[in-house]
Amino acid sequence: MWTPLVHSRGKASKDTSSPSAEISKVELLSAMDIFKDLSQGEIAALIGNVPMTTAKKGAVIYRAGNGPEVLFMLKAGKVELYHRSPGGKKLTVAIVEQGTFFGEMSLVGQRILGTDAVALEDSVLCAMSRHDVRLLMLEHPTVAFRVIEVLARRLEQTRNSLQEMAFSDVTGRVASLLLRLGNQETGVIEGYSHQDLAAMVGCLRESFTETLDRFKQSRALTVGRKRIEIVDRSQLEWVVSQRSLDATATARNN
Repeated sequence: MWTPLVHSRGKASKDTSSPSAEISKVELLSAMDIFKDLSQGEIAALIGNVPMTTAKKGAVIYRAGNGPEVLFMLKAGKVELYHRSPGGKKLTVAIVEQGTFFGEMSLVGQRILGTDAVALEDSVLCAMSRHDVRLLMLEHPTVAFRVIEVLARRLEQTRNSLQEMAFSDVTGRVASLLLRLGNQETGVIEGYSHQDLAAMVGCLRESFTETLDRFKQSRALTVGRKRIEIVDRSQLEWVVSQRSLDATATARNN
């Protein structure tokens, strides 16, 4: 059984079993893409061994080297997965949004090593053991297919991020990140410090802030406390496209 870690920045605690908690778990699984081919009855049969957990903002869900053999399903909130180098430099691997899952490396026989997981917001999640996940995938091949689809998308995202790290400068990486994180309707990015965002693009906080100030001066965006609003997406898109062209030219010349 998975037991969440507890640290001073926040607490993760298991929810007690109750009819309302069971209904919440059914609703959670029903809303997830990987379970959308299952009936509510089939989903209800899964929840007996699926504890629901709450994690306060800042709570450590697991540490590198202690990753549990668990598939986490995020009902509400936001979770950051990050790697810390021996020198202490932090690199964000992924930001997990509600309605999806993480910890998927256990599904292919690998433990979750090398990353820490921390709640960026107050979060609610369920945890399925590796054994239960394997049984589920054997009994319902469509679930396995959905998981593969998600993993393929994340692999592509990782590949794109590595390409940006290799071929794009800080300005291009910051512009690309802001476009990815910005709300499609409002253009707003909330809840991240400059240090958080710098870690996502692999640069120093000072470099990120300088780049942000340049975009602010060009009126591409406005900046507040843990809040950025994209005012002119076309400026950021132009920066990304120019860096992409430069990267392509460099690759051809080499």
